[in-house]
Amino acid sequence: MLKKLVYCERLLCLGGMWIAAVLLGMLVILSGSNVFCRLAGYPLTATYELAGFAGALIAALALADTQRKRGHVELDLFTRSYSPAGKRYLGASNMFFSFLLMLMMSIQLGYRAYRLLAAGEVSESLKLPYPVIMFVAAGGLLLLACAFLTDCIYLLCRQDPDTEALTRVSRKGVTNSIRTEP
Repeated sequence: MLKKLVYCERLLCLGGMWIAAVLLGMLVILSGSNVFCRLAGYPLTATYELAGFAGALIAALALADTQRKRGHVELDLFTRSYSPAGKRYLGASNMFFSFLLMLMMSIQLGYRAYRLLAAGEVSESLKLPYPVIMFVAAGGLLLLACAFLTDCIYLLCRQDPDTEALTRVSRKGVTNSIRTEP
């Protein structure tokens, strides 16, 4: 059961990361093209608007895979001296409350996007319906919530929450003191 959960989470997170990678590539091409066109005296219109949209989507879609790979910053100033069980339960509660927070943020962002879409809001320069981008960002936050929930389940089941180990992908040099110390 847990292996299926990890496999599903891994596929979803990797999907979000691949979309973010494609958007980043497109952002680099757009920015480079704008520089060359500007030098030629013909700047591209709405480059800043598209760059802002792409940046927001890149950040939202990359969060879940970063959490899955334990790439976020974690402070262990107080938790170093806790017992292994204390670290595990503290980590589980932290993951659970993080799950709830990201779930609420995703729902609120989706609701706000729905209201703006119903009102007919469009972007300033290109007149694009930008609430659609807000829906994608809400999906990225929902992926992050799923990553937090998976970690919480692992910690409560007294298993190593190293999701990479279960999917046979090595991860070197990445540690997380709350979850990986004995």
